[in-house]
Amino acid sequence: MPSPMTPTVRHIPTTPLAAIRCPDRPRALHMQFVTHACMKFSGRFGTLLVDPWFLNEPIANYVCWKFPRAVIPPEEVVRDVDWVYITHCHEDHFHLPSIALFPRDQAFLLPEYDHHPGLRAQTRERTLRKMGFWNIRKLRSWETLDLGDGAQLTIVPAAQARYYEWENSGIVLEYAGTTIIDMNDNITDVALCEEIRERFPGGFDLGLIQAAGTSMYPGCFRMSLEEKRSETAKRHVAMADQRRMVELIGPRAIAPIAGDFAWFAPRYFHNNWASRGTPLLFQRLLEDYPDKEMDLFVFHPSDEWTLEGGFVQNHPTVDWQDYLPIIERQASLFESKVAQLESWLDTVETTALESRSRAFTDRVQKMVTRELIDFAARFRQVVEGPDAGFSFVLKADPERGFSIDWDDDGDVDQTLYVPQREWAAVLDAKMLWTDIQWNGEANQHVEYRYDIARFWYWIEYYIAINTKQPQVLMEPALYPQADALDLTKGLTPMEGEWDDVFAAYRRPGEAR
Repeated sequence: MPSPMTPTVRHIPTTPLAAIRCPDRPRALHMQFVTHACMKFSGRFGTLLVDPWFLNEPIANYVCWKFPRAVIPPEEVVRDVDWVYITHCHEDHFHLPSIALFPRDQAFLLPEYDHHPGLRAQTRERTLRKMGFWNIRKLRSWETLDLGDGAQLTIVPAAQARYYEWENSGIVLEYAGTTIIDMNDNITDVALCEEIRERFPGGFDLGLIQAAGTSMYPGCFRMSLEEKRSETAKRHVAMADQRRMVELIGPRAIAPIAGDFAWFAPRYFHNNWASRGTPLLFQRLLEDYPDKEMDLFVFHPSDEWTLEGGFVQNHPTVDWQDYLPIIERQASLFESKVAQLESWLDTVETTALESRSRAFTDRVQKMVTRELIDFAARFRQVVEGPDAGFSFVLKADPERGFSIDWDDDGDVDQTLYVPQREWAAVLDAKMLWTDIQWNGEANQHVEYRYDIARFWYWIEYYIAINTKQPQVLMEPALYPQADALDLTKGLTPMEGEWDDVFAAYRRPGEAR
């Protein structure tokens, strides 16, 4: 691979929006990779931003940061954006501190989820309205919106086979002879791929699809580092969704996105090799399809693409064979941000933790839905620490639904060990129960079966009662002591954060 470049400018030398949108410029669809799953699509029609998480702030209960880090200053990201489309409500696509930087008259486009009416389907709109946004339009499955100057945006719904994860979507953007499909985290099945091809027989110039993503196993399991390394070496990533994109949708070029994750705190650092994939997986995948002649683009923050001009690299090349030293340097550069979070979390109240936990779980049981429980699984959560030492069982099955049992001492499928500070942060609404698996360590007691994964999916979507991020609490009665709206929660401002955005790519002693 090429050696890393070392640009040091604050403002990345990208194509100005004014030039892209100039009526005297030839019509073309311009795409800029902002970071992770956040894309900017521009042309004479205006600018569409997809899935805003463009701040260097962590997600998943503050354990998961970005790598590569965001490099475009946020004021430049939000400038002159005409529409914001949000594919789904996961925090790395619907990041409220990032969204809070838009003016309150910003136009938002959301999928309607017309086949799944109910409160869960309205979570994003309800959240945005609580934040003060009002200019919101809902688009139904396969609906096409005319953005102007011939640009058309079509909504791709979730696959029927993923009936339990219907809260997702993709888009197709057509403009000036270019067609891009952005499937993001919208995992397909064969039927959805075939329908996409039927609706767009001309095919796609570029396909954007989820990278390998993240996995709890083995990084979030209670085992030694040596055991985790051994299990990581055995792990096989099937890349089934990515293979369907190559085989059945067949874009002329493909790019992995939504995989820019990193763990900076020392106790979580092993997840950088135990819980994430790299673009090398895509390179190996395409080697299985030599007849496809499909281009692979690995975008890094600020890189650009047009059909006519191809790929424009503005970011240093990442050596994915040896990326951990860069993450170590970035973690060092962000040490003050990590320290701010640690200090903030240290302020949680851990007294009377068991009685407060019983009251909290009682409120959850009264308020939580029982829908879509077609699986059976049992998890024990153990809260560990000098003020803790208690446990309870989360259990679900199709006949009895979901319950939390403090007196059940029977066998379980998994045990999740949660530090008392992190659990207290859930009770204080600084964190969410939906993501607590990233703060704890699990033990598996039975042979893996898919019902276990289904239970985790269900917990992620339902146990916080439609709240997706701690900054906006959808059901304040669950957290009577907390502010329902606090957009500063968990933020870690750092002076000079946007001044030397490529510093981590310089090796120790290398001149700026």
